[in-house]
Amino acid sequence: MSSWRDQILSEFSPKIARLTLVADPDCLLLEEAILEGIRERGYELISFDDHAAFRYAYESTFRSRWDRGEQTDLVVVLRAQGEDLSTLPFDLLQAGRTITFSLVSIFPNLCYPVLAALDRGDLDTLYEAHEKFTPGSLGENATKEFVLRHVFEIAPELIKQVSDLLHILMRRHYRGERIPGTLDDRLILVLRQTGFFDE
Repeated sequence: MSSWRDQILSEFSPKIARLTLVADPDCLLLEEAILEGIRERGYELISFDDHAAFRYAYESTFRSRWDRGEQTDLVVVLRAQGEDLSTLPFDLLQAGRTITFSLVSIFPNLCYPVLAALDRGDLDTLYEAHEKFTPGSLGENATKEFVLRHVFEIAPELIKQVSDLLHILMRRHYRGERIPGTLDDRLILVLRQTGFFDE
């Protein structure tokens, strides 16, 4: 697969199911290209945030169309923490197919808290590195180092002199790229490994 989005979009073949229930705790379906791809495949999305508002929209817009024999494919998205779709109404659970999308399912070898802190724009670079280098299961510190190296291009061997470090940091600054605070401890360690910083 060429993109992390393909793992998600592959589940939305046209007319595969009239009703699809999706657990999306990391809000991946909010990404613009994914939303567009799902809609291009003929699906309509509705979020399950408020029970009463959802029920009204579901009954008046979708159930009534199905009762008239019209074809429309609906995706109900639950964005609650965790992957538990059991909080959805029973009639939906009986009628729909269920899917879960999360950062953990896309990057199974990497540590979730590190992934959760990244900007969604960093996922493309991370996915490419993940596919190319296929790391084994990495703990928190190893995941941080993997992200620093492959997403932010910060590694001790790339910094031979202070100007190399300044170049890396300025490039990040001018691109408007934010290094998450959760990577600070590993970033400091990497910078110390260059020999330019004292304990």
